[in-house]
Parts: sequence; structure tokens; C-alpha cells
Amino acid sequence: MFGFLSAPCSACSSREHSVYRSHFCGLCNRLRQDYGLPMRFLVNRDATFLSLLGNALCDDSAHPVSTTCCNPMGKPRSLVQEGDAVSYAAAVTLCGLRAKLDDEVADHRRFHPAGMLCDGARNVLARPISRAESYLMHRGFPVGEVRDTLSKQPRIEQEAVRRGNTDLHTLSGPTAFSFGQLLAHVGDRACDSLEEMGRSLGRLIYTLDAVVDRKKDGQTGQFNPFLLQPCLIESVPELMEHDLRTISTAARDLPLTRHRDILEMILGDHLRHTCNAMLSGRGPNRKTRKKQSRGGDSDPWWGWCDPLCCDCGICCDGDCAGGDDCVGFGCGGDSCCDCGGCDCS
Repeated sequence: MFGFLSAPCSACSSREHSVYRSHFCGLCNRLRQDYGLPMRFLVNRDATFLSLLGNALCDDSAHPVSTTCCNPMGKPRSLVQEGDAVSYAAAVTLCGLRAKLDDEVADHRRFHPAGMLCDGARNVLARPISRAESYLMHRGFPVGEVRDTLSKQPRIEQEAVRRGNTDLHTLSGPTAFSFGQLLAHVGDRACDSLEEMGRSLGRLIYTLDAVVDRKKDGQTGQFNPFLLQPCLIESVPELMEHDLRTISTAARDLPLTRHRDILEMILGDHLRHTCNAMLSGRGPNRKTRKKQSRGGDSDPWWGWCDPLCCDCGICCDGDCAGGDDCVGFGCGGDSCCDCGGCDCS
């Protein structure tokens, strides 16, 4: 789900941004320490959300470490890089990459360059991914069951083509199940609410990703439910609204011990804004939409990581310059999307 969940910017909410940045850069260090230096480039907003959520559900607050992140010559600051929550987020990041590589290999022909590239990357990363899977299994996460469920996606789509009709609930089932498990195992409490939230998030990701990818899938011949049944797009706003309400309600009911404001911000107004942007045909973030405007591939495999050091400054995830996109985020117009709060260098 890389890039689906947004981050608060320094101009909009300096306190929340500071908390978020401490988890983002802490996760970067955790990835490097647990899985090797190159893995730090996999740090992303969605895994940072898992780290935040896991720490918010713990009775004891995570103890920050005074250290640097990307630049060893930079000024040390307090980073949340120790504890089960951030280790879980790091392991999920590696396993998420494995799932994405598997999906790309399955989507392309045997000797297609992209498929061969992803297959090679999967082999190179086999050792760190195996360590991540071992960690998750030790925590009780059903790695095998999730992998088997995701592997059924092509058969579900083939059946939809054979029958000539689509059911978004069935098609999004593997993704919904997987994200339900991801959130259910982030902590030791409120597992049912977390699983329900994760399932709704998974359905949103599958559905809106298909909305955004309609043109690309039509050109490449990939399966897309909205190409198979174009009128299905009319049902998306209602389905999206239902899942957004489920997520917001579950978030309010979580027994959080800290970070409630920032988590409700990410799962509330920010998530709604991202969903509305995707429903209108735009990608989940400014970087993706700029690629789309240049006519390039909006989802290359090397774009799965989040290159924004400290995730500086995107509050609305939009190309805003004081326009309507900022409404509801407290951006105050042209203060939106500035990167002035990043001090990694």
C-alpha cells in the first residue's frame, strides 16, 4: 500500500509532523539495521503509519534514541527506532515488497523485461525477506496464509472474465484479507477493530488503484474490473464512503494511549482527500501525478519506496498552491506542501 496514507506537514501541524518524522526516520534506521543499508530506501508513509499505530496501542511509550537518520554528519534528534512496533513495520515493509514483486512477475510474460527484472530483484532480496518473514511468523502473523490468499488473485480475476461480470467485494477479497491481518497483528489489543479497519483499507486500495489504472491496464491488456464492466464505476463513491466511515469509526474506538490526533488525521480527512483524488483519476501523491502528466509509467517497481527524506512537507498530497485542495487541512493556503521542516542535511 505504499503511498496511500499521507503525512502531516510542518506548516500545517508542527507537533504532529515532528512526531511523524521521528517515526519515519526511526523506521529508516530500523530497516538499515535489521535488513541492510539498501533497505533503508524502502521507508514509506504506510509502514510509518504501522509503527505509529503500534506504539500508540502500547501501554509504555517507546523510548526515542538521539541519533541521525540519512546523513551521519547531520544534527542528532530523537528517533523512534526501537521496540516491537517499529520492528513489525520494518518486517512488513520487506514482506510487502516481496508481495509486490510476486505480483509483478505474475502480471508479465515469462521473458518480459519488467518480469525478469522483478524476478531478479526477488532472488537478490531473498535473504532479508526470509528474515522478515521469520520475524513475522514468530509474532504469530499468518505469513503462509496471507501469501496463499494473495496468490488466488489471478484465479479470481480469471473467473470474473469467464463469467463476464464483476463483484468488487470478491475481487478485493485477497487484498482486504491481507490488510486486515496486517493491522490485526500490529498490537495485542483491539484486534477485531483493527482487522475490520484493515479490511476496509484493503478494499479501498484495490478499488481505487483499479480506478486510477484503467487507462494503463487498457493499454497493456491487464485485468481491470472497470474495463470489464464500465458501469461499475458508478458504485465506487458509495462503496468508498462506506469503507471510509468504517475506518473512521474504528479509529475513534481504538484504545490508543498516545498519538490519537495524528492517527485520526491520517485516517480521517487526509485519507478522504487521497481517495477523492484517486477517484477523480489522479494518483495518491504529487510525485505519481507528475509522472502521469509526463506520460510515463505511474507505477514502476523502483517507485515503491518513499524517497522523501523525513517525509518533509506534503500535507495535502496535492499540486496545491493555496487552492481548494488545502481546505480542511488547516494549511492556510500557500503554506501547504513546503519542505522547510526537513533538516536531514
